[in-house]
Amino acid sequence: MILEDLRLGYRRGPDVVTVARAEVLPGEVISLAGPNGGGKTTLLRCLAGLLKPREGMVFLEERPLYGSRSWSREARARRLAVVLTDPVSPAYLRVRDVVALGRLPHCSSLQSPSGRDAAVDQALETTGTLHLAQRSLGHLSDGERQRVMIARALAQEPRILLLDEPAAHLDPPHQTALFLLLRDLVERQVIASAVIATHHLHLALHFSHRLFLLAGTLQGEGTPEELLATGAVERAYPSPGTITLDPQRGWFIPRPSPPGKATPPGKAAPEL
Repeated sequence: MILEDLRLGYRRGPDVVTVARAEVLPGEVISLAGPNGGGKTTLLRCLAGLLKPREGMVFLEERPLYGSRSWSREARARRLAVVLTDPVSPAYLRVRDVVALGRLPHCSSLQSPSGRDAAVDQALETTGTLHLAQRSLGHLSDGERQRVMIARALAQEPRILLLDEPAAHLDPPHQTALFLLLRDLVERQVIASAVIATHHLHLALHFSHRLFLLAGTLQGEGTPEELLATGAVERAYPSPGTITLDPQRGWFIPRPSPPGKATPPGKAAPEL
């Protein structure tokens, strides 16, 4: 997937994000990181075929994603799958039926998706949700529900998986387990690439092959090691002088006070 000269925005508002050029390569987990309002979700929606660029183009397998020469909706869905922040499937549906919806791009106009499809079982097994197959979506935990949404996307048998804030609403162990699953899917070649829009910088730095740092523009692109070494990560996240980045952990932490300047016990620290 190649991005060229993109200008993205909504209706008559200003540009949200611009990208001169970037590329999503096979065998990579790429995280879209950056501050609030930096354009992570906007760019992800464009890559998913849900937001037409004001200018520029996205190429998928050397074919434009938008315009008269673009892929049909069904053909695009066999190459790209997207998992958005909030599930749209009704809570009363069984897990197996939800995952079977991912087979729609492979069905003819006279067919309906079937929960007996082998690809459905494979997606459930890959995401560790096979034991949940007969439960309704509304009776799952947040972590279980997110894995089911990923299973539905995998049932499409896409080349590229796009995810918007997949770790939102999950506790830290389940956040880590989810990113580990996505990395494993790429390394086992279940999918060619994963692109993740995320606020969880420490997870992005630990599990991604490359990051795109977005703050209205593409501020930096590279491996976690490259972006940390050059200071690009810290520059992309404006922060108060009392906060600094711990490059070993990928967390923003209070800046150590100079000797003799420590905050006395009982006295409030500076407001952030």
